[in-house]
Amino acid sequence: MTGFSACDEDFNKDIAAPQGYEPEAAQDVNYQIANLGATFDLNTITDNTFGILKEASFPQFPEGSTVNYELQLSKTEDFTDKSVIKAELSGGNYHVAKADMQSVIVKVYNRKPTARDFYSRVVAVVETSDKQAVNIRSNALTFAVTPEALPIEPAYYLIGDMNGWNPDNLTPFNHSGNDVYEDPHFTVLIQTTGATYFKIAPESAKEAHIAGGEFWGAVIGTAVDGDASLEGSIVVENAQAIKIEAIGYVKISLNMEEYTYKIEPLGDISPYLYVPGNHQSWTPATAPTLYSAKMDLVYDGFVYLDGEYKFTSAPDWDHTNYGSGGEGKLSTDGGAGNLNAAAGFYYLKADLGLLTYQQTKTEWGLIGDATPGGWDSSTPMIYDKGSNSWTLTTTLTGGKEFKFRANDSWDLNMGGTPTKLVLDGGNIKVAETGTYTITLKLSNADAGNTFTLTKK
Repeated sequence: MTGFSACDEDFNKDIAAPQGYEPEAAQDVNYQIANLGATFDLNTITDNTFGILKEASFPQFPEGSTVNYELQLSKTEDFTDKSVIKAELSGGNYHVAKADMQSVIVKVYNRKPTARDFYSRVVAVVETSDKQAVNIRSNALTFAVTPEALPIEPAYYLIGDMNGWNPDNLTPFNHSGNDVYEDPHFTVLIQTTGATYFKIAPESAKEAHIAGGEFWGAVIGTAVDGDASLEGSIVVENAQAIKIEAIGYVKISLNMEEYTYKIEPLGDISPYLYVPGNHQSWTPATAPTLYSAKMDLVYDGFVYLDGEYKFTSAPDWDHTNYGSGGEGKLSTDGGAGNLNAAAGFYYLKADLGLLTYQQTKTEWGLIGDATPGGWDSSTPMIYDKGSNSWTLTTTLTGGKEFKFRANDSWDLNMGGTPTKLVLDGGNIKVAETGTYTITLKLSNADAGNTFTLTKK
């Protein structure tokens, strides 16, 4: 922010009670912003406050008037969505709190450590001794500010007893596939048989290990070795192992915006829901599964169905099984009828807490400016029951993008990377123009929804 000078006055009279006085005449007010530059970074500002304003000249108001300054920030030039930071006088300069600036950036944008553009202006709020309120507003300037933030890496992994502390066998955390600064939450489910210790390896540690570099120095964890707290802070320096005391299924969650972790013991609740039926000779042990990524009793996934089927909580008939409880409803009554679906490839979703389910028959295709139909229509794919996959051979345009979409609708669409497709994931970019065979394999979020592009 540089060189605020020679403002244009904008008087807004807010009268506390009817007055008989004439408004004060407009007076020139000059402001000068402290020399922070057109861009600045909160990560490099070590003080809790920093100067933004020096008073070059000041209008004359009747004795007893009070003046307060505020810095207004907005993404738009008209300031309709402005955020206000109160300025405090200290050492001859007006200052704003670094924490207040940080809060505005996170609220308006997010915590991603990249320069964010703002329009800024200074407002002097004056109240005269006769209770007349006058706002004097400077002209607007633009600047870019980078918020204070710890880095969030694109992926995280468990390293510990569950994989023999072997960097070659890391256990990945799940993530939505969205920008990690928009969604900083990572989760993983593990099954323990006793006390289990772990640390967290960021993507940079994995890449360093693959390249033959230092792995353990980049691993993060807790400050105290063997900390068995169910939640706490993650540290980078001298990271120690976190201890899980619970036995059974355990959900581990990371909030990498706040650098915190949470451990949720889930006992015998399984992350899987089995789907035996006519499509696979009614054998629970080999049935396809749905998956509960959040371990909240909501399961979903993709299954080929052909007639009647049920859900079972285990790969056998000895545990709870779920049949029809009416339209869209499930029943745990052993005599409940089977669910039913015409032959086809389905997206299934079951909520065992509410005892409800959805089945949506799907036909998949490609859509995007990289495809022959552009973003206006899907190019259909062909389902192969033997390989349980969808395929298409077509021309794709380099430098353009596409997604997978079901039923010519955006209700079900998949995007992301070849090894991790997620619902509503990001667009997929094509490197080179050419004829490609595209193969799409959908099952559940645990087994992985994947695709391949093979250029002919």
